[in-house]
Amino acid sequence: MSKKQEKAKESKYWLDEPANVKRVIKGFYFLCALIILIDLIFSLGWHKHAAFAEELSLHSIETLPAFYGLYGFVACVGLVYVSKWMRDWKGKKILMREEDYWEK
Repeated sequence: MSKKQEKAKESKYWLDEPANVKRVIKGFYFLCALIILIDLIFSLGWHKHAAFAEELSLHSIETLPAFYGLYGFVACVGLVYVSKWMRDWKGKKILMREEDYWEK
């Protein structure tokens, strides 16, 4: 059997179509925009953690809209850069090994 016949025999899935993939990606973008909009609306109305600090002033950096999302993003980016630094520091491999490390 040739490769063309094998490909023709394979069943098609709904994510094999590029149009469906674009729809899924657009759906994710829509959900992200919706979540950011909801966060902005609720951030402007009241502080998210006001129940935990009723006696403290709410005029801090935590009251900024989308603060927790930005904080999480910056923390994740920082983790990536720290892991890259730990992988190869000053030309010395700390956490990374050669591909055939276990075969030696």
